[in-house]
Amino acid sequence: MGAATGNLQVFDDETHLPTFQAAPRAYARIPRPDAIRGRPQGSVGTPGQGPRQTHGLTVIAPPPRIGNSRYRLRGIGAFQAVFRAGTRHDARYLQLIAARAAQPPGRVGYVIGRKVMPLAVDRNRLRRCLREMIRAARPTLDAFDVILRVKRNVARTEIDRVLGEARQLLARLAEPAESTR
Repeated sequence: MGAATGNLQVFDDETHLPTFQAAPRAYARIPRPDAIRGRPQGSVGTPGQGPRQTHGLTVIAPPPRIGNSRYRLRGIGAFQAVFRAGTRHDARYLQLIAARAAQPPGRVGYVIGRKVMPLAVDRNRLRRCLREMIRAARPTLDAFDVILRVKRNVARTEIDRVLGEARQLLARLAEPAESTR
């Protein structure tokens, strides 16, 4: 048990160590009712039996598209028809190909390759700007299916020049349409 060495006594058994305990407190781990504000007070009840009601995540009808998709030239066949039958108007950066629309309103397609504009950010910016320009010129272009194709490399700093060319090409396309009225 204990061995005496000089004036000190060494204890091998832990039962001889004195322990000091704090006075017991009531409900030391349970917070007061106002401590957690998000928790409801009182009994909430047991969870219901059976499957839960759906939250309406399944969409029955597809959501409407943003923008006017009826003005978009879609599908490889539509592009090929315009490329085959259309007249070409060239500028330094752009080529505008226009063919008479089979049924109004005329549609518009954009061909902006990765070779000529490597960054998707730049391609999307140019496409958005061209789309807005076409939207503004829409009444005069309803008789045509149009493709705007970027022919050569365009740097980010040259996008404004390309937009200027597009304005000139669209004005050139609108001139014959206005003279026939």
